Amino acid sequence: MITSSHNECSRMMLKQYYPPEELKSFVSSILIIKEFSEVIKIFPGTGAEIWVSLDAFCMSSESGSATNPFQLIIPRINTFTASPNHSKVMVLRIRHDALRFILPQRTLNYTDKPIALSDIWQERWFEALADSSFKELLDCFSQTKASKKAHFTDDILELLYRNPTKKITDIAKETGLHVRVIQKEFLKEYGITPKRYQINCRLEHVLKSMVLEQDTYRWFETGYYDQSHFYRDFKRYFTMTPSAFLKSNYSFFYNTKTKYPLR
Repeated sequence: MITSSHNECSRMMLKQYYPPEELKSFVSSILIIKEFSEVIKIFPGTGAEIWVSLDAFCMSSESGSATNPFQLIIPRINTFTASPNHSKVMVLRIRHDALRFILPQRTLNYTDKPIALSDIWQERWFEALADSSFKELLDCFSQTKASKKAHFTDDILELLYRNPTKKITDIAKETGLHVRVIQKEFLKEYGITPKRYQINCRLEHVLKSMVLEQDTYRWFETGYYDQSHFYRDFKRYFTMTPSAFLKSNYSFFYNTKTKYPLR
């Protein structure tokens, strides 16, 4: 890890955990920040995060801001900025393929703007998360998923996630769906185009490789034709070059390893 990231991580005592067994179908990992004391930026990606704190904190993006101890963020185009509140914070990372099944409405209604959980759910089940009780979260997910029907966009989402360099025309041939139908329904459900989602997948993949290996020369693994194309996309999405990102105090939030099960 970069020294500055080590210092920031040590100061905020960030740890990442495996979720409890009953949550693994829709929560990929859980981060605990003992004292949230430094600004964190969350960049566009494929999943979502539920932030829970003992005290209210401010989360902002180009589309607005929210100050609340319980918030949902789904960054697809906008970068989010989380302002410190000097309290304990828990971040639950929601799996890309499960997100649709935890939200009461279409995903596009919640993307790129911070939202207080109380503005999404009338029943305040999420308050139990402050005491590290996950039963209410599991009940919410199970009930919402049972009320929703499977949709072909679920399969498209998974295809794009697993094959971020695959052409939409090829996916259309394999699924028997028209390209315009795929694009229209995907945009209607998720709020971004399939192509944009593919770019998010590619950059998310290379970002994980970069912070793991502390090496910016990973663009060739993600389907970019040349380094300049990759650098251009990276700077557009992350507002800095890959080298600058690794040296920044933002990278520590991504440069964590899941080591312990959360009990």
